[in-house]
Amino acid sequence: MSTLIRVRDGVAHVSSGVAAAEDPSFLTAVVEGAGALLHWDATAGAQRPDADIHDIDAAAGWLADVYGPAVAAAARTGAEAVVEIAAPETGIVEAVLRLGHLTWARAWWPASARIAALDPALLAAEIALTSHAVSHLLDDEEAVEHALRDAVDAASALAALPLPLAADGAAVSTALAELAEDHGVALRPVTTAQEAMIAREEWALAAGGTGPSAAGIELASGTAPVRWADVPAQSIDAEGEARWSLRQHDGRTTLHVEVPAVDAEGAATTLEARFGPSDSAVDLALERAGAGFTGEAGVPASVAFLPPGARTLWVHDPVLAPSPGAPESAEARERVIRFAADRLKSPSASLAERSAGASR
Repeated sequence: MSTLIRVRDGVAHVSSGVAAAEDPSFLTAVVEGAGALLHWDATAGAQRPDADIHDIDAAAGWLADVYGPAVAAAARTGAEAVVEIAAPETGIVEAVLRLGHLTWARAWWPASARIAALDPALLAAEIALTSHAVSHLLDDEEAVEHALRDAVDAASALAALPLPLAADGAAVSTALAELAEDHGVALRPVTTAQEAMIAREEWALAAGGTGPSAAGIELASGTAPVRWADVPAQSIDAEGEARWSLRQHDGRTTLHVEVPAVDAEGAATTLEARFGPSDSAVDLALERAGAGFTGEAGVPASVAFLPPGARTLWVHDPVLAPSPGAPESAEARERVIRFAADRLKSPSASLAERSAGASR
C-alpha cells in the first residue's frame, strides 16, 4: 500500500486515499495526536488513519509507529511524495483505530428504537485503557488521567455485564483498576443492586412525567428532522423526527413540540426548540417526559397563518448548536445506522457494543 504526502499551507497531509476530510462530522473518527490530527471514515473499515501534520517535530516521535520509517522520513522533508508503507507497529495502528472508534461512538452513536444505546461507563473504561496504549502519540499529555476520571463509575457497569461477557468485563475491570492506581485516580467501588436501582429510579424521575397536554383543536402540524450535530448523543431517537402542532383552546393558540427519545444512562433531560422564521421565531424549552422531549408555549394567533415554507422547527442543545447548520445527508445518516446495527452483532466489537447487542 502506498501513502500520498501533500503539503499545503505548511500542513503535511498523509493519506491512503480512503478517508475524506470533507465527510460530515458524524462519519469521521478523530484522534488528536501530538503535532497532527488523525482522521478516517468511521464506517469504512479503515486499515490506517489519514493525518494532517501541522508540527512535524512534535509528530516525529510516533509517525514511524503508524506509517513506517519511510513515510516518517518523507514527511520531515516537507515535500510532496508517494511513499510505500513499510511494516509499522500493527498493534499501535489497531489501538489508534480502536480509540478513534470508541470516541466516535461516544459522540455519535445513533441510538434509536432499533439501535440499542451504549453504556457510557463501559465506553469510558475502554477509552481509558486504549488511551494508555497509545499515550505516547496523543496531543494531551494527561489524556490517560482525563480518561480515567471519566471512567470512575465504570466498575459497577463492568460488574453488571451479562454472563457471556462477564469474563471480558472482569479483565477490563482489573486492568482499569491497575491503571487508575498507577495514575493516582480513585475509582468508585461497585454499587449494590439496590443502589443501582435507586440511581436508575432517580434518573427516571428526572426524565419522567407525562408532558403538556394537547387539548383543543389542531390548526396545523408537521414534522422536521433533528440534526445529530445539534443534540447530545444517545438523547433523541436517531431515526425519529420532531413533531410540532398548533392548537387552539379556550381562545388561546399554543405551539406543542415533541421529539422521541431513547433510554440511555446520562442522556440529556432538556433541549430547546425554535419555530418559525428568524425575525418572529418562537423559542420554547423541551423537557424529557416519558418516551420523549416535549414542550409547549403560547403563541400569537398569527403564527397559525404562516406560509408552509416558514413553518420551520429547529431542535437543539444551545451549547452544542448556538446557530442552525446545514441539513444532514439522509444517505450518510443511514450509513451510520447500518454500521451501528452491524457492530451490535460483531464478535470483534467493543465491550460496550457487545453489551448493547446482548440487551436486544
